[in-house]
Amino acid sequence: MTRPPIRPRADAPTVFLHWLVALTLAVSLATGLRISVDTPHSVWSRALSPILPQGDVVTWHLYGAYALTVGAVAYLIFLRRARVSARVQLSLGALGASDHETRWRAINRTLYWVVFALIAIQSVTGTLLYFTPGLLPRQLVTVSHRCVAWAMMAYVGLHIVAQFGFGGIRQLLKIVTPRVAYVGAGGLALGVSIAVTAVVYPIDRATIHSLKIMQVSQTPVIDGDPRDAVWQQAKPVTIHTTEGANLPGGEVSVRVRGVHDGERVYFLFEWPDTTRSQKHLPLIKTAEGWKVIESQYGIQDEGDHYEDKFGVMFSTSAQIGGGATHLGPQPLTGKPGSPNQRGLHYTTDRSIVDVWHWKSVRTGPLGQIDDNYFGPPMPTPSNPGERYTGGYTQDPKQGGGFDQNWTKRVDSAFVLPKRLPKDLQVMQARLGTVNLDPHVSDDGQWWMALEDTVPYTPELDTYPVGTVLPSVLIDKPFVGDRGDVTAVGTWKDGWWRLEATRKLDTQSQFDLPMQSGIYLWVAVFDHTQTRHSRHLHPVRIEIETMSARHAAR
Repeated sequence: MTRPPIRPRADAPTVFLHWLVALTLAVSLATGLRISVDTPHSVWSRALSPILPQGDVVTWHLYGAYALTVGAVAYLIFLRRARVSARVQLSLGALGASDHETRWRAINRTLYWVVFALIAIQSVTGTLLYFTPGLLPRQLVTVSHRCVAWAMMAYVGLHIVAQFGFGGIRQLLKIVTPRVAYVGAGGLALGVSIAVTAVVYPIDRATIHSLKIMQVSQTPVIDGDPRDAVWQQAKPVTIHTTEGANLPGGEVSVRVRGVHDGERVYFLFEWPDTTRSQKHLPLIKTAEGWKVIESQYGIQDEGDHYEDKFGVMFSTSAQIGGGATHLGPQPLTGKPGSPNQRGLHYTTDRSIVDVWHWKSVRTGPLGQIDDNYFGPPMPTPSNPGERYTGGYTQDPKQGGGFDQNWTKRVDSAFVLPKRLPKDLQVMQARLGTVNLDPHVSDDGQWWMALEDTVPYTPELDTYPVGTVLPSVLIDKPFVGDRGDVTAVGTWKDGWWRLEATRKLDTQSQFDLPMQSGIYLWVAVFDHTQTRHSRHLHPVRIEIETMSARHAAR
């Protein structure tokens, strides 16, 4: 009687490591594609957006990518320890063999080394992006990382085909029918991986630089001029940020200094910018009526006619984005997504992430930073047309601030100004030379003080076609929590310099006390509404006292 053929089975460590690599590859690819969707000109990944994961995908991408690398290394260690390296021994000469089994075995072994090489490239490029941004041009590294990711997706299909070609469906099923063998070698490989992880985590934490905020007796004058003697004593930290719209290569470095006097903290932020961009959604009169000059403001993604801005974020967590960045068209189930489909800011543990949002045209004239925060998800707006922002909102105020100088006309592409200048010629003189090219630097005042305007009426609207008006109305400084941060920014010789101050502890539930151990992030908005630059590693705040500094000497 003929015995049935023995069903091929894989050893248990191979099965475990295979599925570990497969799972982590799926996680890293899916989350990487979601991150890729956020780039302005993505096509393939955007087409897959409906099936991609949403939420804190950047953190999961890092976890998945790290586990994938460790899993691949563990498999190589296992092969050597178990003395079964012949399984992946290259035999390129056999690729053209006439024998079916020999040829397909050679194809499979070649593909193994292809995926090892792809994982190695991904690990190197990912490490460069995570640990050493700015070492190489970001776009070059990112494109390489993305192309290899697509190659790895192609590999998955080729791997399945090659396994089927070698042994049919039975060869594919062996990876789900483990046999007990080489357990000791497999345990050693996993043990080495765990040991490596125990070393890598502290190294990751060690890459977080500290900003030492020393105590001083003479504080700087908040006037946007960095020449105060105290700033020369403060040791700066340089933060390299990437992925910012309109920036050269999407990259810009920000220099940060800080001091305190025991009651207030003072910061100096400096970053290069070749243009002083102030054209915040200008209004222009046409033959048919007033229009807002914009390109994608309707979906909260304006990247042309917007002012330069700067963001600062403080969190008690070192998690990327303070744990408050969630990507995707609708990361909150049952809640609206953002109009630009890019994601929402909110926290999931009811914590507060303190956000300072300086807007050169809207809060610059107030001498303040717009004090905001990321918190738990807010209720859905009752007004269907109102923008939902997740957990991103402003600290409460009792008065003051800025306003938008137009209202939309129903079912129309045109708007109506809320107010007109009392004296058009004076306003135009303040504007200076008007050039609506968003890439041209502005030297004028692209806002109007409320006291210099009057309510709009058709009778007063006798301006000629082509008249340009600012779209920002400035009242008085914010009163209340929203006005906690005093700030003055100046642009000179291709640099923005922003000085800011706030009480060390405002006693507000919407602010974080400025104390050692909290983390700081910065973001540059180069005439863009939402596509700011960013960085993955935060900076740790260290508050120093005079007594401690003297004791250290």
